[in-house]
Amino acid sequence: MRDTASRAGQSEGSLNRTLPTVAKLGLAAACALGLAACVTPQERHAMDQNQCYAFGFEPDTDGFAECMMGLHQQRAVAQANSNLYWQAQLAEQNRRREARQDLYKIASLQRSGDPRFPICGASSDGGMDRRTMTWYGPNCRAR
Repeated sequence: MRDTASRAGQSEGSLNRTLPTVAKLGLAAACALGLAACVTPQERHAMDQNQCYAFGFEPDTDGFAECMMGLHQQRAVAQANSNLYWQAQLAEQNRRREARQDLYKIASLQRSGDPRFPICGASSDGGMDRRTMTWYGPNCRAR
């Protein structure tokens, strides 16, 4: 009986010692992966040079220069496409938010005078109609 308790205490103690080690290794691996994604312009240039050399182009030749320009242009096009994608995502979010606000405003105006709904305020979901300086939201009535 005592031997079992002793072993349980040992395994618990070893678990307490290995858990921080495992956490440290996981943190180190996460940091390494994060830093691997960061590439300086000089490192990117060196990688491009290695890629063009692997394609069979010799340094200081026209083909090598064209290869380097092609890789640079591909990266620029990919970045431009990424920028366009995120701009479109942001525009869609803005459009949806404005449409939701318009629906809240219409619903709030339709519920005017209905005591089942609370009066809107600054803490309500929705917004403020700047023309009339009144609050509107999904579950509000006008004051």
